[in-house]
Amino acid sequence: MGKGGGKSKVIGAKIKPQQQQRKSAEPDSQGPESEAGLWQFDCRTQEVRGAFLRCLAGIYFIAFLSIYLQADGLLGNNGVAPAKAELKLGSRKPQQCMKEKYSLLCIIPGFFGINSQHALELVALIGTMTSVVATMCLHCCTVPLFATLWVLYFSIFQVSNVFLWFQWDTLLLEAGVLGVIIAPWLPSKASMESKPRDLISLWMVKWLLFRLMFASGAVKLQSGCTAWWGLTALNYHFESQCIPTPLAYYAHNLPTWLLQLMTVGTYYVELVVPFAFFAPFKVLKRYAFWLQIIFQLSIILTGNYTFFNLLTMVLCISLLDGEFFGFSRPSPRISVTRIISRSFSYTLIGFSLYYSVKFFGVSLNDDNTIASKVLFKRVDFDWLISVAVPYSLLLGFLTLGSTVSQSVVISLFDVKGTWKKLTSLLSCIFYGGLCFCLFSVTLVPFTSLHKETNRALWQSVKDMYAATSRYHVTSSYGLFRRMTGVEKGRPEVVLEYADDPNGPWKEYHFLYKPGNTSAAPVFVAPYQPRLDWQMWFAALSEYHDNPWMLSLTYRLLQGEKSVLNLIDDTRAPSKPPKYIRSSLYHYHFTKPNSQPASKGEWWIRKREKEFMPMFSKDHPPLVNFVKNLGYLDPDYKPEQPSERIPFFLDKIRGSFVGTRPEYIIWGCFSTIFIILFTSKLFKN
Repeated sequence: MGKGGGKSKVIGAKIKPQQQQRKSAEPDSQGPESEAGLWQFDCRTQEVRGAFLRCLAGIYFIAFLSIYLQADGLLGNNGVAPAKAELKLGSRKPQQCMKEKYSLLCIIPGFFGINSQHALELVALIGTMTSVVATMCLHCCTVPLFATLWVLYFSIFQVSNVFLWFQWDTLLLEAGVLGVIIAPWLPSKASMESKPRDLISLWMVKWLLFRLMFASGAVKLQSGCTAWWGLTALNYHFESQCIPTPLAYYAHNLPTWLLQLMTVGTYYVELVVPFAFFAPFKVLKRYAFWLQIIFQLSIILTGNYTFFNLLTMVLCISLLDGEFFGFSRPSPRISVTRIISRSFSYTLIGFSLYYSVKFFGVSLNDDNTIASKVLFKRVDFDWLISVAVPYSLLLGFLTLGSTVSQSVVISLFDVKGTWKKLTSLLSCIFYGGLCFCLFSVTLVPFTSLHKETNRALWQSVKDMYAATSRYHVTSSYGLFRRMTGVEKGRPEVVLEYADDPNGPWKEYHFLYKPGNTSAAPVFVAPYQPRLDWQMWFAALSEYHDNPWMLSLTYRLLQGEKSVLNLIDDTRAPSKPPKYIRSSLYHYHFTKPNSQPASKGEWWIRKREKEFMPMFSKDHPPLVNFVKNLGYLDPDYKPEQPSERIPFFLDKIRGSFVGTRPEYIIWGCFSTIFIILFTSKLFKN
C-alpha cells in the first residue's frame, strides 16, 4: 500500500500508489481522482471502516447508557426481574455460574466485594465510558476495545431475562462480533491505514444487512397475515406499534391508497433492494444505500424503535466507499467502462421497479389515486422463496470468494515490500477463512426461511452453529411477522390500584406507552423504556405467560421506589396501595376533526375484560410465586465487602434520579456530536 493512509488510485482491482500526499493545509485538496473500472473495486477502506466502527461504538453507548438508567428498577435486587435470580451467587460458586451464563457478572461481585446489583451497574457504566472513548477517538477503535464492549454487553444480556431479548439486542451482539473482526489490532498509524483484508470483513457486514432486510420482508408474506397480503398492514401499524410518535397519528390518518402504496414500497425495500448490496456497480450500491436510509428514517419518525434503526443505518455504511467520504473525487473523464456500468445499473433499477409495479398491480385510477394489489398467490411466493434462499446462499458464497480473491491479488501485486506483502497475504488468508466459517454459521438461521434448504445444509455447518449459538454470534431476524390490532385495535394493559376491594380504582400512568387518552404520543428513541415495551407484549398474551408482571405487581404493592421510577411516579399514590389489578383495553387513534379530537383526545378506548385478578401484598399465591422465581432470595454477600465502590455507584445513580432518561441520552449524544464536529471543523 502507498503512503498517506493507504490513499491510492484504483483502476479495477489495480492500485496505483499515490505520487503526492494530500496536504491538509490545502482546503481545496480532495484527494486523488478515482477512475473506477467496470467492476468498481474500491480498496480505500480506512474511511469506511473508521465510520462503521465509530458509529457502532455510538450504538453501544446508547445501549449501555439506556440499560444503566433503568437497571435499578428492572434488574436490581428489588427490581422487576432481579439479576441475582439468574446468577444465584448466594447458593452456588462463581465457577458454576460461569459454566451456565458465561457472564462477567458471575465473578465481578466476588472480585470487587460488591453485590449483584452494583456489579450490573458497574458493568453498564464501564461499557458506557468505553464506548464513549471509541466514539470520540478513532485510534482507540481496536480489537481489544471492541472485544471488551462485546463481552460487557453479552454479560448483561445473559442475566436480563426477557428485558434484553429483543431482536436489536441480538443484532447488536452479531454486529459487535463483526466489529471485533473489522477493527485493527493496534492503535498505530500504520494499523489505521486501508488493508486488503478490510474488504473481506466489511463484506460480512453487507451479508448481515442482507439477511436482516430480506428476512424482515419474507416473514411478512410467509406468515399468511391477511393484512400484509391485502396491503392493509399500515392501516393498523402506526396505531398498534409499541410506542408510536406524534407523527404516527398523522401517518395513520393518511389515505388508504397511499398507505397501501407505502406497503408495496416496504416490500420493494426489504425483498428486492437487498440483492443490490452485492452488486459490483457503485450506482446500484448507492441506490440501495439511500433507499435503506430513507426507509429507516421514515420508521424513526413514526415509531420509537430504540437504537434498532440507527444500528441498521450503521450497517448500511458497508455499502459505501472512500469516494463517498471525500477520500477521492470522480474522474471528469467519461470512459467506456463507466458508461457501461451506469447503463447496466440504471437498467437493473428500471427492471426492478417495473416488475415490482407489475406484481403488485400498481396503477393510476381515474380520480388520480394509485391502486395497488398483490397479483400473485401464496404458492407463487413459496416458490419464489424456494429459489431465492438457495440462490442467496450461492450469491453470498461467490461474492465472498470473489472478495477474498481480490484481497489476495491486491496483497500479491500492489502491497510494496516483501514483509508487508507477506503479512498482508497471511492476513487475507486468515480473515478469509474466518469469514467463511462465520458465513457458514449464519446459513443455519437464515435458511429457516426455507426448510428444505435448511435440511440440505451440511451437518458440519449445523454443528458449528450449535456450538456457537449460546454466544449469539448470529441470529435469525424478521420483524412484524403478523400485524397486531387488526380486529379490535391495539390491546393495552392498564394497571389499577385501590385501598378497598370495591374501589374506587385509579390507574398507574406510564411515561411512554399509551394510557391516558388525552396524553400525546412521545419521541423517546433511541432510549428504550424496556418495561413499557414488555407491557405491550404482555397485552398480546395472558398475564400468567409473563411472570415478571406478577413481580411488577408485588413491587408496586410494596411501593418500591426503584420500580416506581420506571413509570410516571408523579401520578402514583403517595403510599403503597392495598390492592392492584389490571384490565385489558383496546385503543384507537381519534379521527381528525372528530368530537374526541376537538377535545384534545389522541385516543379512544374501550375496556374489554379483566386481564389480571386483584392481588394484595400479602396474598399467598402472589408471594409464593415471586419466591419461586428466586426474586426474593438473598443476594451474594462478599466475604470482604467494599465500601467505596457501592458508595460511588449509589452517588452516580442518584445523580440521574428525577431526570427523564431520554433527555440524558439526547444530551450526552448531542454533546459527543458537537465535540466531534467542532474538532473536525478546527482540524480542517
